[in-house]
Amino acid sequence: MWIFPVLFLAFGYALALFGLGRFMQPSHDRLGMRRLDNPAVVQTLVRGWVALTSAHSLERITDELSARRRAPRR
Repeated sequence: MWIFPVLFLAFGYALALFGLGRFMQPSHDRLGMRRLDNPAVVQTLVRGWVALTSAHSLERITDELSARRRAPRR
């Protein structure tokens, strides 16, 4: 019965890595969710891992978020 919490945590961690990796990819290079194949998913997970372990990437996230807030609305 211990496998269910472990799987839940692993799936949640992979989902967080995927979301972070997807956010770190430039918007003009992002594939649609239906067009993602196995290598693209792995690349997105790796990009999320690199972003999580690198402080410089996290600064990029905060800079991008603050730039979006300052941008004028259309």
